[in-house]
Amino acid sequence: DPRARGFNMTTSVIRPTFLSSVATTCAASFKTRTTRLVSSPPRTSAKPKAAVGLRSLHGRVTNIALPRAFPDTSMESTACMVTELAGKATAAAATAAAPALVTVAAVLASQLAFPALWAVGAVPCCLAFLNPIYVFSVGYGLSVAAQAVVIWFALLSSQVWIPTTMVLHLAGTVLYGTRLGVFLYIRSVTWPEWNARAKNAPEAKASTIPQKLAIITVCSLLYASMCSPLLWHAQCANSVPGGQVPIVIAGLSAQWCGFLLETVADHQKSEYKKNVHKSNDNRWCAVGLYETCRHPNYLGEILFWVGLFIAGVPAMLCKGWWSFAPAVVGLLFIVNLMTSVSKKQDEKQKARYENDAAYEQWVARTGSLLPKLW
Repeated sequence: DPRARGFNMTTSVIRPTFLSSVATTCAASFKTRTTRLVSSPPRTSAKPKAAVGLRSLHGRVTNIALPRAFPDTSMESTACMVTELAGKATAAAATAAAPALVTVAAVLASQLAFPALWAVGAVPCCLAFLNPIYVFSVGYGLSVAAQAVVIWFALLSSQVWIPTTMVLHLAGTVLYGTRLGVFLYIRSVTWPEWNARAKNAPEAKASTIPQKLAIITVCSLLYASMCSPLLWHAQCANSVPGGQVPIVIAGLSAQWCGFLLETVADHQKSEYKKNVHKSNDNRWCAVGLYETCRHPNYLGEILFWVGLFIAGVPAMLCKGWWSFAPAVVGLLFIVNLMTSVSKKQDEKQKARYENDAAYEQWVARTGSLLPKLW
């Protein structure tokens, strides 16, 4: 099946070629049998094979109606009629298929695939023109979701067979990016503490258009690098060897566990912040997942991206070593960012609550990124 090879833009023109060959064969059969039918008496016990071939051709030619019975003309005229109808069918099908040749799938299947993915990821990052902080928060989540949606659309438009593992890879990324973007936007408009921190962040100082363009360009490139395993997986979705499918499954398991872990951790901390704001009790979050881990949300994010990377490893092995370059850069960036942010948060909390015995006890029984279970 030619549709089981990944992005394939030739599937829409296979049918016209097949139709033309069938029609030409039938026409030649008519010409060959003309002498035999004229010189030999008709058979009443069996139907001519030519008639059977015509009915078969009538079922295969799309939107071309063949007459049920030909008029009383010579077999040579009948053969010409079949050839003409087949030519019209081929021309009509080729004309209908021409607009489909230039699609998103064609771009993502070409050498421009990664630059195109970069361009898609840059669109949500343009929220930096409204607020530079958005490129690291709302724009980040929406950029990830947008890239996964475009890759999914390209697969659907190319009419290739999409394996379940590919669907889970894309669906997890769409859900992750959409949820994170919405959550970070709600946090930006409801948490006064977040707005105060955002104003003091280094990226908030980008005030000129060139500075904002630089931030958008660099951040969208990093986001595209992080999502590149999705692109390589889509291009080789049906070429992954069966022996490497367990690697994909292991990566998907880590990806979805990270997504669920971060979702639960963000919800628990958000609810805790609401209660703290109402009671004016400025304490650290030590409920739910935070009872054993001080930064389960950052752990979930790391686990998500590690899983997304692992699920794309078999496809990257099919593509070649060069496909690992952007994926490794993106993974190292997000892992380093999450680990450094968790350390900074620990230092800030220690300076703020160093004389609080309850805080010291909480730190003693928890881990920073990994849960402390004993």
